Amino acid sequence: MKPRFDPSRGTNVARLGLAIAAIVILCSSALYAQRHSWSVTASTGMSVLSLGTVDDDNAGDAQGWAALGYPVSGFSSLKQQMLYSMRVRYRYDREFAVSLLAFYSSKTVQASFHSPDAGLDLSRSAGSTDVVLALAYYPAARPYFLEWYLQATFGLTFAHASANAVGFQNVKIAGVPTPEYFVDTEAKFSKTKTSVGAGAGLEIPLVSRVALNAEALYRFAQMGAMNGTLTRFGDQTDATTTIEFNYSGFLLSAGIRVEL
Repeated sequence: MKPRFDPSRGTNVARLGLAIAAIVILCSSALYAQRHSWSVTASTGMSVLSLGTVDDDNAGDAQGWAALGYPVSGFSSLKQQMLYSMRVRYRYDREFAVSLLAFYSSKTVQASFHSPDAGLDLSRSAGSTDVVLALAYYPAARPYFLEWYLQATFGLTFAHASANAVGFQNVKIAGVPTPEYFVDTEAKFSKTKTSVGAGAGLEIPLVSRVALNAEALYRFAQMGAMNGTLTRFGDQTDATTTIEFNYSGFLLSAGIRVEL
């Protein structure tokens, strides 16, 4: 007895196969789109900050010590600092992308005076860590070899600053030169405040899923006076800076973006 052939059965199998193939294609496309929607960027560069008041205060401090007979060398500027950043970005369509960024910049400057009879070492530092949410818009008009974007940011700036001074004079005790410290202070200050920014960037493809990213961002971060502690010869007290700190300025960076 021969088996009977049911045309509807073959049609159902074909439909099932087409449905499975369609599902596989759609899932693959979705996974592909999802995979290329996320990217990670590591960058380095320079921050140019509005710390002129801090530089002036450091210069005045050096002049004050010189007037007391300790002609220390001048401090370098704290305005220009090395900048490091990390970014995780999700681009949900052609025009818009949202990112979570972390910035870090810091610099320490020193001044000193040394002679056979005395020595004085001074150091000053300032820097910040930022955690930022950014929204980027990619205009339709662009050169064929790159993409560029406009960006607005909102986040938190964790600012810090410190000042150290250690000075001694050699005095003779039982005929033996012995250092006698006339200053030993350490001041540490910090403040957290919201900050906003605006800027632009560009991306140049290098190889598949890898691109060069360059960005310029102006950050508004007026911190004002900062609170902290002052330690003199081991005794610690609360203190507030006598000047205001302005961490506003340009954050310039370049790095590599990798699509996931």
